[in-house]
Amino acid sequence: MIQHLPGRETVAAGVWVTRGSAHEPEDLAGATHLVEHLTLRRCGGRDRRVMAALVDRLGGDVDAWTGTEMMGVSMATTVDSLGDGLELLVDAIAAPSFEPEDVELERRVILAELELIHDDPSGLVEEALLRAAWGGHPLARPVIGSAESVASMDVATLRRHHAELIRSGRLIVALAGDLDGNAALACLERLDLSVVPHRPRLPALEWSADRETVTRTWADQVHTRIGFEANPSGDDRLAELSVLNRVLGNGSSSRLFQRLREGEGLTYDIWSGLALRRPGGLLEIGWACAPEVNHEVWRLVLDEVERLPLDLNPDEVEVAQEGMLRGLLMDSDQPMARCAMDVAEVLDRGRRFDLGRVREELEAVTIEGVRELAETILRPDRMAAALCGPEGAELPG
Repeated sequence: MIQHLPGRETVAAGVWVTRGSAHEPEDLAGATHLVEHLTLRRCGGRDRRVMAALVDRLGGDVDAWTGTEMMGVSMATTVDSLGDGLELLVDAIAAPSFEPEDVELERRVILAELELIHDDPSGLVEEALLRAAWGGHPLARPVIGSAESVASMDVATLRRHHAELIRSGRLIVALAGDLDGNAALACLERLDLSVVPHRPRLPALEWSADRETVTRTWADQVHTRIGFEANPSGDDRLAELSVLNRVLGNGSSSRLFQRLREGEGLTYDIWSGLALRRPGGLLEIGWACAPEVNHEVWRLVLDEVERLPLDLNPDEVEVAQEGMLRGLLMDSDQPMARCAMDVAEVLDRGRRFDLGRVREELEAVTIEGVRELAETILRPDRMAAALCGPEGAELPG
């Protein structure tokens, strides 16, 4: 997919594979993430020094990542380096080297990363909320896997997993910048992109609405998350959902930030956000505060949740719409963000990203539509919740 953005000095490119951590069997949890760590060490017959020199020659902006539903590699470089950059990205995905010493090194890195997560209350409570909301579904598992699963995977296992990723995933190449379309296609035609076009399906999500507490004796603050069942990533009401999220807690003028941070001063930060996947979605609220005030914060948060459908006003909706539109315009001006938007739109809604159409969808949002969605989603009786804090800290109610 090619997005022509005239006047840019840089070009962005990415290669996406439509398989992520949620497609792994439980005993291979974290395998995709470990494979991703190996993609930019050696690939396509290049050793580490050649790889490092090529990355620096391209400008140093090359990255690999893993999500629950996709993994990929991406880069930003200049137009004249596009051919070399694309060749590197495709080789990284399709032909990484699985040298035993590289596997052991990256395994150690990931085990250290797991230790960092276990020392991070915000990461622990986020994992706990996903378990409370989605139970044992693969989407609730950490992308990174567990220490046990990461330690158990040998070179042969990782090779087989990589082959399965490429065989059963869908490979997508996205480009954005001041590109000559024919020249870009010529670069792609020189590469081996022969992958069966398929996107594997995940099991249906069942909402759990459970509660989970994680105790860390060394924690000074209580980290709390609450979650509500929301729309999936390809839903037709995403514009309304995004406005609802913005009004609730995604901005400095949002209800939660204005009341809890600016009005009461009970927490340094409070926010709401969306975790949307193809099988289903989650609208979450998060904050950290002193243990002695957490029950009061909880009470005020739920008060705002219950009030929003009752007294939502046109000014709030308008501020959210205008802010989102300007943010979208700024993001879409960046080549890498434009690539990601294009891929997400194709996978979630079966169409190319079109800024004019997205603007129309945002402008078409009405206060009645947002209120109706809030009544459907913001239901404390179907709320999942998680807490990470010191000994004795508990979820209220």
